[in-house]
Amino acid sequence: MPTPTGTGTGTRRREQPAVRRTQILDGAERAFVDRGIDASMAEVAEVAGVAKGTVYLYFASKAELLAELRSRYLERFVETVGRALGELAEPTAATAIGAFAACLFDWSQAHYSLHHVLFHEAGVSEDDAFERGRALIAELVRHGVESGELHSVDPDLTAQFLFDGLHGILVATMQPPEPDRPRFDRAVAELVPRTLGVALS
Repeated sequence: MPTPTGTGTGTRRREQPAVRRTQILDGAERAFVDRGIDASMAEVAEVAGVAKGTVYLYFASKAELLAELRSRYLERFVETVGRALGELAEPTAATAIGAFAACLFDWSQAHYSLHHVLFHEAGVSEDDAFERGRALIAELVRHGVESGELHSVDPDLTAQFLFDGLHGILVATMQPPEPDRPRFDRAVAELVPRTLGVALS
């Protein structure tokens, strides 16, 4: 059978590095979650199913590998929030921040062990860990102010207050033996509208 245009061996070779890089990152996630921050590059290679030398072709050091994992982790969170915002029936600033809060809880619960390794065990500050989340909240607040939906003398500080508050109740409701999502939702439904001065449906 003739090879379709653009899908010959040359194209496969160009795609292979990206596929292999993803394979290594996926393996590294599993290795670090299972074995902690002390997992070696050899253990990463073993879990990823590649040679140790192959890992070093893509990542010069474990620090570089961890940095890439953190970047991918945060980018995937942003994409998750983006999908949730795109599904809103009434995309206002208030409903968007409510959707962000729900994503924050679900994402944190689903990736608790990975987050702990990539940020806490690695000694990365909370500011760095949540930089993208803070930026998202700030964008939502500024958009609400610009549209006239929200009123704030300092949108950036309002966003900072909101995010720190959401993080605080997240920590409080994620720490018990079982995560308490209903308690988190009740707090969001009560406190976010008070901060914004609007109703949160």
